[in-house]
Amino acid sequence: MRSRSLRSRFLTLYVMLAVLSGIVVPALGVKLSINAFRTYQLQRRNADLENLCESLTTLYDEEGGMWKRRRVMDILHPAPQWAGMIITLYDNNNREIFTMNPMQHRGHMNMNMPAPPPDDGGKSEHITMKLGREKYIGMLEIEHRLPLGHFERSFIAYLMQYTLAGALVMILAACGVGYFVAGMLSRPVINAIRRTERISRGDYDTGGKLQPSGIRELDALTRGVEDLGRSLDGQEKLRRRLMVDVAHELRTPLTVVRTQIEAIADGILEPTPERLNLCVNEMSRLGELIGNIDALTRLEGETLAIHTEHTDMKKFLAPVVEAFRAVFEAAGITFTDELTEKIFCDIDRDKFRHVIDNLLSNALRYTDKGGSVRVKLYADNNNAIIEVSDTGIGISPEDLPNIFERFYRADESRARVTGGSGVGLAIVKAAVEAHGGRITAESVKGEGTCFKITLKIA
Repeated sequence: MRSRSLRSRFLTLYVMLAVLSGIVVPALGVKLSINAFRTYQLQRRNADLENLCESLTTLYDEEGGMWKRRRVMDILHPAPQWAGMIITLYDNNNREIFTMNPMQHRGHMNMNMPAPPPDDGGKSEHITMKLGREKYIGMLEIEHRLPLGHFERSFIAYLMQYTLAGALVMILAACGVGYFVAGMLSRPVINAIRRTERISRGDYDTGGKLQPSGIRELDALTRGVEDLGRSLDGQEKLRRRLMVDVAHELRTPLTVVRTQIEAIADGILEPTPERLNLCVNEMSRLGELIGNIDALTRLEGETLAIHTEHTDMKKFLAPVVEAFRAVFEAAGITFTDELTEKIFCDIDRDKFRHVIDNLLSNALRYTDKGGSVRVKLYADNNNAIIEVSDTGIGISPEDLPNIFERFYRADESRARVTGGSGVGLAIVKAAVEAHGGRITAESVKGEGTCFKITLKIA
């Protein structure tokens, strides 16, 4: 099946609706108008016949109870309102007095012809005339034989012409509006398609924000494509930075080890325990980096297995806090804790211990002597909240959204001095999300950072 553009489909739909409405609506309008016009004609003729009966009754009374042909002819002379009708007057003995036939333009009198029987075909009607309430003086027979008059035919013809002209104008206008609306609806979709094609080629620059179309769904589509481009652009920059950082982290220990071994092999340096210990330390650093990458891969991959246990969070955190207390005191950092009792969560204790260790290690690494670190546990609605806050160097606003990305370091020079590899927080985030929770960070540059873990209470 051949595909068609969105614009052509919209335009075809509008044209079909316009043609359908241009045929059905005018036809219905003409039908109703003609019926209304004929109803008006019938009501008008009935009123004229009632007036005619009153005039003939008055004439009969004025003539002393007799029908005068001349006077009757004056009243029943051919007139426009009697077009299409043959009117016959009968006396009280059912004898024909006068017949008015518009086709002959004159009447005739027949005193001896009896009245014909009523027409059962529904084309004639009889009106009884009485003087006062009791005295029967005659009858009018009205036979509808003639077609519509010239004026009626002209009215209906004009009505048809103007209706058809209006229908044609409506169809043309609807086609024009349909073309405009189809373009308005398809334009944002076409722009979104073009942008996605550019994104698929690796061009993530959105090229400026598009003007809103005023249609909620289409504007949401446009914003979604723009957000996708910006997100992929950010991910691409992080990927490139990741490759540079990984290469640097692997190159540095390997260079040190190779230099030492080559110098010892060439006899330039002696294989002293200090030099060999330096090689061992560098290889340990390399192994730690590889282990962190492997741990992150397993936490973010499909092979992650979480074996949860119903755990009292205070009893779980207390030994971890005590294990770090001496370390913080040795570094000259004030360490406090606020642990609320009887908060239970389902956690994998080994993996969650690694999360807390990592956050406390970061707090120790980036908090100067004289600062403070606090661990807090409390309940908020149906959630358990764990906060690890410090008064350290803090994180700048432009770096804060990216701190959970792999190998991202807000302060590279300081991170290299303190030994950070840039994967710790990525591992923390993956582990917390594997438990069905979330982790967020709030920080002010130069004042400190607060990491908040949210878990469902079991």
